[in-house]
Amino acid sequence: MDFGLKQIVIPVICLIILAQKAYCSQEANIYMNINFDARSSYVQNEFKKNLQLNASEIRYIKVPRGLIVSIAENIFFTKNSTRITPKGQQLLQSIAMVLSKFNNKCVIESHTDETIEQASGYKEDWEISIHRANVIAQYLIQCCKVSSDRIYTIGFGNTMPFNEKISDSQFTDNRINFVIFDYTFRR
Repeated sequence: MDFGLKQIVIPVICLIILAQKAYCSQEANIYMNINFDARSSYVQNEFKKNLQLNASEIRYIKVPRGLIVSIAENIFFTKNSTRITPKGQQLLQSIAMVLSKFNNKCVIESHTDETIEQASGYKEDWEISIHRANVIAQYLIQCCKVSSDRIYTIGFGNTMPFNEKISDSQFTDNRINFVIFDYTFRR
């Protein structure tokens, strides 16, 4: 293919891809409006019944991928630690009880933005963030008997601050998100 033809073909292909994404996005919004809202509201209500947290400690956010249950990180961990607190363990037992009612996949996202002390053994926020997400997953799998094929982890460190546009009140950037997927996917 010569250079002139590439200048025409590549932009046309990009336009086709963008048009397809826009169509799929519209279809996803229709699906989300019909099925997602009722299902995610039901899941959210189950969490609210089982998690005894005040409004400053938890947020529920409905997004196209599912329901995000966002919980302040200090409930699970003390500063620079990856050991789950006793209150965090109790909370994870409650989370596991809610997860047992559904077959949905769950991604544990750790968001950590704190000054890392040299004695902690970590150099960067993302390192402790990844470890914290994995520790929570390990606890859910080993202690709460949640199936390992339903749990995924990711650590963001300080790269994804809480989006104030989602919530009308202040919420912490140091948080653990439990993303309850509203669709099926495979590893």
